[in-house]
Amino acid sequence: MSEPSSAPRIEKLSVKNLRSIGDDRVTVRFPDVGALVLLGENNAGKSNITRGLEILFGDQWPGTRRLEDHDFHGRDSDGIAIEVGAAVSGIPCPYCTGGEAVHFKWTCDPDNPGRDGNPVGYTFTCSNQYCGKTWPNNTMRTALAAAVLDADRRLDYQLSYASKYTMLSKLMHRFHERLLRDPQRKAQLAGVFDGLLQQFGAVPEFARFKELLASTAEDFGQNLPYRLDVDFSAYDPSNYFRSLRIHPSLDGEVRSFDELGTGQSQVLALAFAYAYAIAYGQSEGTVLVIDEPEANLHPLAQRWLATRLNQLAAPGLQVVITTHSPHFVDLARPENLVMVTKGEEGATRIVQRSREELRDELVARGADSVRTQPDTIGPFYAAGATTEIISGLFARRCVLVEGPTEALALPELLKARGFDVLKEGVAVEGVGNIAKWFRLYTALGIECFCLFDTDSNKNGREAADLLAKRQDIAAALGLSGDPAEPAALLGDPLHVSTSYATLDPNFEGAMTTLFGDEWTRLHEEAVASVGESKPLRARYAAQRLDEFDWVGDPASRIDALVRAIRGNDPDEGSEPQQFDDPWRDPSPWDAAPDPWADEEPPF
Repeated sequence: MSEPSSAPRIEKLSVKNLRSIGDDRVTVRFPDVGALVLLGENNAGKSNITRGLEILFGDQWPGTRRLEDHDFHGRDSDGIAIEVGAAVSGIPCPYCTGGEAVHFKWTCDPDNPGRDGNPVGYTFTCSNQYCGKTWPNNTMRTALAAAVLDADRRLDYQLSYASKYTMLSKLMHRFHERLLRDPQRKAQLAGVFDGLLQQFGAVPEFARFKELLASTAEDFGQNLPYRLDVDFSAYDPSNYFRSLRIHPSLDGEVRSFDELGTGQSQVLALAFAYAYAIAYGQSEGTVLVIDEPEANLHPLAQRWLATRLNQLAAPGLQVVITTHSPHFVDLARPENLVMVTKGEEGATRIVQRSREELRDELVARGADSVRTQPDTIGPFYAAGATTEIISGLFARRCVLVEGPTEALALPELLKARGFDVLKEGVAVEGVGNIAKWFRLYTALGIECFCLFDTDSNKNGREAADLLAKRQDIAAALGLSGDPAEPAALLGDPLHVSTSYATLDPNFEGAMTTLFGDEWTRLHEEAVASVGESKPLRARYAAQRLDEFDWVGDPASRIDALVRAIRGNDPDEGSEPQQFDDPWRDPSPWDAAPDPWADEEPPF
């Protein structure tokens, strides 16, 4: 058997036909540095990806696993085989010289069971083409182990002997191996144990008790072969590892895990995993799966923990996170992000970009090909990211606007026409540079709609700079020229296309044109309640348009905006417009049905 070239690790994981994951295989790449982060809405399939990881490397021996019908995609095992595979490194082949395991595969195919009737198959592939062995042994299987921290198995589980695969069990067995590896130390420990037994035997009462225990049991037992004896194994120094326990402490006093809050338990479990990885990570592979680390932590604690998690990944320890919190999304390492969604058929799909792939996607959407390089993308986006902007990655669709006025007032304006952005999982993000964030969001699989000003009231150098900004948005959308031209030609205060809309000359100006004196009155009235802040005054006015007479042009314009944001044709169901829109761009959203039923929440 060869020595491993490095600590055992997973390179890729692929899952097929497991629960929400369909026949279109889902494959995730594990990063070289930092945690792998799975993000997306609830019920998208993040946990099913980590379940595949647990099938291969969790507590139970993969070959003995049995699945229920509901574990098969579509809840029907007829004609469907579940497949879970992992590309690995650092695991020596026990059957040959110089070979390493490069792939593990687990299948469950009820229609094609083995000779023993078992539908489960569990095999590996060796890098040595002459090896020919395919059946993993226990040493190979335990070289990589997944420790899962979720709602049911947190600190008290991983720091117990509930399974030989828990972090504590693995640590103590590893400690035991190190302890007894030195023959001289082993002999010394045996001598200490013999001396301990002699000390116990020197106590007359104890010696008498032990003698009576054996003779009385023999007398009472008649012909039974069993006798009673005193077990001293707990006092054997070579077995101390079985008695060692990890416990919480406060001011030097031992405390119970039951005294800890769930959030505190999770933080301490991560501390244990880090210490374990540093001490033993060079020779042992652990995959730490953390399901929603934000659970039970207040926002500041989430931010603190998030800064530590990427430091947690160390030689021998890989970290997988599923999250709904923007605090755990590090845009400095975009290759570590896995966007998990559900397609039209209800099957899980993912988007994960390498740095090179992300660079190509951004350039294809108009980013500067010279300045946009694989190693600069992460720092560039991380420098401008805010918690609010990152939150857009969790949305079903994003509306990108230029500033806080639109971000605050637009949701209220849409709600007045029956479109609740929160209910329908739509984020309205004030990002400033729309083109920049449109490129990243769409490259990561988030559908976006852009809303921006025509700036028709600007002149000179300022107007030229704003034109360049709008042309950059057009390039990101796959268009050319100035996207404000249709509004200028038609005199539209709110011009709506399939992928963008413009406000002439800005949000306040467009609202004044659409709603006239009513908007002006509400905007001025707002000063007494919210002060002079333009964004707050705009939101105040939008919230109070319920009594506006929604007929004619204002209603048709806002309704067209609602349809476009939802992904429908903005002209569908509205009054026909008497012009040929030169900016009418083809879109896969055109004429599509509303993907979100009225009563379906976004979570």
